[in-house]
Amino acid sequence: MQLRVAKLLNKFLAVIIAVIIIGIVLVLYLSGIYPNLRILFVCLFIAVAVVLMAVFRWFESQWDKKIITRMVRDGKIALVNIISAERIMPMRDSSFVSYWLYEFKSELYDSKRKKIGKTFYEKMSRETDVIPAGSVYVTYDEAMPGQVFIIPNVMISHMPHLAPVIKRYESDKSIPVKYLDAYYNKGIVLKNFKETVPGYMEKGNR
Repeated sequence: MQLRVAKLLNKFLAVIIAVIIIGIVLVLYLSGIYPNLRILFVCLFIAVAVVLMAVFRWFESQWDKKIITRMVRDGKIALVNIISAERIMPMRDSSFVSYWLYEFKSELYDSKRKKIGKTFYEKMSRETDVIPAGSVYVTYDEAMPGQVFIIPNVMISHMPHLAPVIKRYESDKSIPVKYLDAYYNKGIVLKNFKETVPGYMEKGNR
């Protein structure tokens, strides 16, 4: 889904740039006809450009997070066992924060614990190198099977209504569950708990 989001954002940005270019041409044209109103035209153009970029920044920073939050609240989640992950391409947002786009090959277990081979894309932290095999929860809706995002563990822990769903996965002996620590730090980070638990303990003792 992150690949699709990136493509849509690029199209949105292209539209904004086109509007800004048209706006510059229009301001120059109108300023020539109405020179006394030049300052007004320039101020209006700047205001429109600022609003358009603010809207773009909101979508860029919040669009995926809003989708994830809504789907998690609605209980539209699934367990995924990561088989492999491959770095696809670098990404950078308008705030110059860098990410890596990764392609994941996985086994997804839906709400009925049916196993489905699943390929999805995720925006990972720039520090990401090797992604371990293991289990994470993702957003999943059978009506929109392409809308898959990795869910940070802290979000799962803050949704008590998901406890029965989690328990069903963990009690199903046919599903191998080996949780990874999934959290957000300028992109998703996935690590084995043995790598992150010492850091959490150190923070707790400060």
